[in-house]
Amino acid sequence: MGQYANVSSKKMYCFLRWLGNNKDVDVIVGGKHPAKVICKKNGEAYPLPISHREVNKHIIKAFMEWLVKNETCTKEEFDRQL
Repeated sequence: MGQYANVSSKKMYCFLRWLGNNKDVDVIVGGKHPAKVICKKNGEAYPLPISHREVNKHIIKAFMEWLVKNETCTKEEFDRQL
């Protein structure tokens, strides 16, 4: 688990912008959760609590696993962009 650290919300917004522009997902900002990533292939959604100053490392790891499971991006792309 020591591989990921807490990420600032500013860095996460930049990553979500890249993800929405380059991959097969929709990124919705606003609503109950400040950001929601929706996979276009199967319609699954992943809420991200980025209203705080930092996003927890456990949430980052779970989000990476969700992206890999839905074949949105690889672990290497995720690590490179984040």
